[in-house]
Amino acid sequence: MVSLKDILTKEKAITINYNTPISDVAKIMKEKGVDSVLIMKEDKIIGIFTEKDLVRAIADNASLNTPVSNYMSSKLITAKIDEPIVAIAYKMVESNIRHIPITNDQGTLLGVANIKDVLSLVLASGAWP
Repeated sequence: MVSLKDILTKEKAITINYNTPISDVAKIMKEKGVDSVLIMKEDKIIGIFTEKDLVRAIADNASLNTPVSNYMSSKLITAKIDEPIVAIAYKMVESNIRHIPITNDQGTLLGVANIKDVLSLVLASGAWP
C-alpha cells in the first residue's frame, strides 16, 4: 500500500523567500508545476502561498511586484508524517485547506501533501465506506 512517505518523496516542497515578488512566485509555480509554495523568513516557514492567494492578489489589483508575504496564508496548519491519513484528511477538511506541510517529530519539513494525495490514500486504506 502507498503511504504518505511515498508520496512526499516524489517532490520536494518549494520554498520561497517572503520578500519575493508575486510575479516571480507565479513563474516558479508554473515552472515547477505546483499550486503552492512555502514562504520562508530566514530558516523558518512563516506561511503558504497557493493558487487561491494568487487569485486574491489579482482580484485586489495588487501590483505583481508586491511581496508574496502580503498575500500568503500565515495560519499554517501542519501534520506529522506518522499521523493517520484519516486524521490528516479530517484536519484539511476542518481547516478548509487543500495543501498541508508534513513534518517529522522534530518539526523538520518533509514535504507538502495536497488534498488529492490525501484522498487517494484514504480511499486506498479502505477507511472510506
